Amino acid sequence: MIHLRPRHVSCLLCSMALASCALLPPLGSRRMAEDVSSLKGKAPEKWSVLPSLPERESTGWLADFNSPKLQSLVSRAIQANPDLKAAAARVRQARAQTMEAGAALFPAVAGSFNAARSQTPADQRFSGLAFINNRFRLPLNVSWEADFWGRVADERRAAKAGAQAAEESYHAARLSLAASTVNAAITLAEARSQANLAAQDLRTRRVQLAILEKQLDRGLDPERAALDLSLSRADLARAESAFQQSRASADQAARALETLLGGYPAGTEPGLDTLPALKRNVPAGLPSEMLLRRPDIRAAERRLAAALGTESAAKKAFLPSFRMTGDYGRTTQFLDTLLTPETAFWSIAGSTTQSFFQGGRVLAAARAARARYDELLHAYEAGALTAFREVETALAAEQFLNDQAAALSRAASEAETAERLALGQYERGLTPALTLLDARQRAFDARSALLAIQARSLRNRADLHLALGGEF
Repeated sequence: MIHLRPRHVSCLLCSMALASCALLPPLGSRRMAEDVSSLKGKAPEKWSVLPSLPERESTGWLADFNSPKLQSLVSRAIQANPDLKAAAARVRQARAQTMEAGAALFPAVAGSFNAARSQTPADQRFSGLAFINNRFRLPLNVSWEADFWGRVADERRAAKAGAQAAEESYHAARLSLAASTVNAAITLAEARSQANLAAQDLRTRRVQLAILEKQLDRGLDPERAALDLSLSRADLARAESAFQQSRASADQAARALETLLGGYPAGTEPGLDTLPALKRNVPAGLPSEMLLRRPDIRAAERRLAAALGTESAAKKAFLPSFRMTGDYGRTTQFLDTLLTPETAFWSIAGSTTQSFFQGGRVLAAARAARARYDELLHAYEAGALTAFREVETALAAEQFLNDQAAALSRAASEAETAERLALGQYERGLTPALTLLDARQRAFDARSALLAIQARSLRNRADLHLALGGEF
């Protein structure tokens, strides 16, 4: 006859706990592998807007902007942004939930101490004397449900995949914050450059107005001078309005950047002095590599794996469960003998439970889990298509914006030449003030549009890197 000591039972339970979780893989693992492989197989060999295979996408794209101040702003945002801190907290929460889900794989052990005192009435005793009884117990209880089918292991896998999805979402939030900070800093630099341009234009118009007022005072062609004076005053008022509007835009951009940096939006952030200049063309890499590189796509794949684990666990709930319980401890009537070997007791028991009817609850849970898997599979596919669209759009915009910037550069140069010619002709009395004002406005608009397209090109580059998923 084999005698099992309590320590032998404990070792047996722990060994079964460690081994049982590997008995069966999640149901549907092959289906998920085929689904993911099919989706990745839809990626084209190259981007449609590129004539040839691109270079491999590289990391450290923030250096392409050639601005130490910009890198400093991004570092400040990463350290202080509250939304990113919240994403990091969600990662810690998901990791703790993984540990919680895996706890059911191991036995639950609890200890207690019980003391009781009772009296048996005299009329219930043969001796006719009342009896007072003391009972002291010091038990250790062990209970464990054997994960024979791998249901608890599936739940743990689902929780672990959810934690991995949270980690990838954190990386996606970090990358998005970097791109948003770059865009906000560029927007602020553009707004301040526009304000400086508007201030310069305003000074020029004030000088022109002063000249016209002197001409009117000297009585030179008073009718023409009065008309020119009214036109110049109206144009000056419009320039003052444009200047105030550009100042308001700069103020809003500064407050938006300060919010991303995790600071109070006081509107005093210096930001960048001027718009940075890009150092190189972007190496876009291959479409198939982008799916493996973008953290939001990786997060979607991990959420799909979590749904598969939940679905598998829900299906295994139809199977019987196996539970073992054990007790070991001391019991005695006298407290001073509680720890002696003679007062020891132990017991061990096992049970099997098979559910036959729960009103359709288990079946409904399995169907809901499968529907959740299908939902996340379609969301995974939609996310991949969105990622492809974002990259293709940004790559196409890169060329469009470069061509547009070149055209606006020529327009600004010609407009400045026309402004100088109009000023010379006006000073010689060969052209009316309206022609000069129109030429000056055209030159201002061309320079302003060139600034705007340069800033837009920089923001598009940041969006392209965000779409590609490269580490900054």
